[in-house]
Amino acid sequence: MGNDPQSLVAPANGLQNTAAANAINLSGTPWDYDAAEELTGAVANADTPNIAGNINRFMSPYLNSVVNATSADLDASDGRVRAQQALNLASSGAFGGSGAALTQSATEGELARARATSLGGLRAQGFSQALGAATSQAQLQQQQQAQRLAAAGQLAGIAGEYGANQRANIATQTATGDDLRNISQAQAQAPVTSTQQIVAMLNGLPLGLFAGQQSNGTSDTQTKGQVANVNGGVGINFLPAGGRGPVGI
Repeated sequence: MGNDPQSLVAPANGLQNTAAANAINLSGTPWDYDAAEELTGAVANADTPNIAGNINRFMSPYLNSVVNATSADLDASDGRVRAQQALNLASSGAFGGSGAALTQSATEGELARARATSLGGLRAQGFSQALGAATSQAQLQQQQQAQRLAAAGQLAGIAGEYGANQRANIATQTATGDDLRNISQAQAQAPVTSTQQIVAMLNGLPLGLFAGQQSNGTSDTQTKGQVANVNGGVGINFLPAGGRGPVGI
């Protein structure tokens, strides 16, 4: 009864205090989430690969470096053919006749067809190469976007795992602290628990087997199974088996 009631309450365990402090400061890694959001936004806002536009872009240098050079060579070759033909016609005396005109017309037709075939084939080849280059670039862009999304997912996963580990640590500290505090609580209440057990034991005794008498007088009175002392106290005699006499307490 003389104990301070608050002294019978175990304080929070150190692990519980640590867990509470960690829970207050629980923040995870928001920078990872920000980075993941930034990467995801970059992919979401990225333009769709423009294959047609890239074809023209890849085609232009090919036309300048290959087709135009070939066209210039054809022009020079056509000029030599025309000059040689004119020389041949002049030598044969048919330079101004209708036969010369037909010959020149046929030659021009052949030269035009040869030019169209050569330059058309080069342009077709250039288009195929430009289409392949544009398609490859589009695929590369898509791969880069997929890599950014994968990196964003990994960053988000790392941040989530970090937060989960923090919460798991706090839960472990709290559970261990609860166990240790329960032990401290049992130790703090040991006096009360012990007293309660003694009272329960006494209440369970068969009180009908023994009797008592209280006296305020100055004489001692002894009866079977009871004793009264001169100081006014209470005595209880146990009657052991065999009738050997009372045992007083």
